[in-house]
Amino acid sequence: MTTVPDDDAGLMGRVKAGDPAGAEALFSRYAGPMLGFTERMLGNRAEAEEITQDVFLKMISRCEQYDGRASVSTWLFAIAANACRDRLRSAWRTTSVPIEAVPEPRGEGSIEGGLLEKEKRRAVRAALDRLTREQREALLLARYRGMPYAEVARTLGISEGAVKTRVFRAVETLRALFAEEGVSRWTAARP
Repeated sequence: MTTVPDDDAGLMGRVKAGDPAGAEALFSRYAGPMLGFTERMLGNRAEAEEITQDVFLKMISRCEQYDGRASVSTWLFAIAANACRDRLRSAWRTTSVPIEAVPEPRGEGSIEGGLLEKEKRRAVRAALDRLTREQREALLLARYRGMPYAEVARTLGISEGAVKTRVFRAVETLRALFAEEGVSRWTAARP
């Protein structure tokens, strides 16, 4: 029996061969980051969980559509981005999507420090909600997911220049919003 590598492409090969272990490994690797991305896009944990599950079901049912031109993670995040866009476009959702709280990491520190950190995150989430959908998804993928601009471009189906423009405009909008709030320095740190 030949062994298949445990890199993403090898795991995708296992999915195509019908091996559930390949799908389980990819789910373990990407479910957390994808849930974070979809929750920030939709502003709703339950919907984000549903979209995340759907992405992995689509990965299995449409595995033959994966042609290897993009990385597996790019392909999966493209499916997620499209699903989020579809959800946001649906008639029963409002056009304003609040970004709800993401569970806070548990750590050491003072109560005051924890409250201050929580308030900073709330402010960043509220500011992200004021960006256009296009700016928000580009910023989340590039800055918070850490994807290179070329990979973000493939994920969103736009040019690399368009990604750079969207991220730049998003950062400038956020800086302006925080300047209005009296925050002197803002960086695109993780919300």
